[in-house]
Amino acid sequence: MPLIGLALVTSGLCASANAELSGEISLTNDYRFRGVSQTAGDPALQAGIDWAFGSGFSVGAWASNVDFDEPGYNGPNIEYDFYVAYGGEINPDLTYDITLNRYNYSGDSDLGYFEVTAGMDYQGFRVAYWYTNDYSGSDLAYHYTELNYSYEFAENWNLDLHYGYNTGDALDDGEGFDSYSDYSIGVSTELAGFGLSLAWLDTDISGWYKVDSGTYKNTDTVLATVSYAF
Repeated sequence: MPLIGLALVTSGLCASANAELSGEISLTNDYRFRGVSQTAGDPALQAGIDWAFGSGFSVGAWASNVDFDEPGYNGPNIEYDFYVAYGGEINPDLTYDITLNRYNYSGDSDLGYFEVTAGMDYQGFRVAYWYTNDYSGSDLAYHYTELNYSYEFAENWNLDLHYGYNTGDALDDGEGFDSYSDYSIGVSTELAGFGLSLAWLDTDISGWYKVDSGTYKNTDTVLATVSYAF
């Protein structure tokens, strides 16, 4: 989610008399990022705002509570992100987007970093690639590739599938662990203006790196989310 090449944003602003502002607020029982809990398995309140322009540019911001506390370390409790994006249509069924994200964390944390995303959507499928050379301020590269599919199996009900592959120097411990997968299957709908989703999520992380509870929990969970868009 994140920011900002100011010159790039300015060009988008100038080109757009048809700017459209939208936002969303959501509550979930666990904030999972690529299969790993960012709230130690606890609920998260999240909100975002997006400003889209007729030129194809958009800018936005997003925030959530987080919990990275460990013995001897009191981590940040708020994540706040910004982004600038550009997207377009190749044909009525095929679209693309490129996004520059900036992740930020409260307090004196040095975990913030930039990440770039490129994605394409085609008839319910979405494939995207994410890359940073400074994951969580580590000065190490992280690659993330994801494939998603959403299918309307009944009126206003969708089946949502996700697979993600994580790799890069930021994950490499020098002892054999250098990648993992995360995946989920769920359903989603809209009722009385609220978005509702329920999904089962897991990773293939095992051994010493498998965390069953608390900070960075990465075992399977049922993820329930309610959201309201405005």
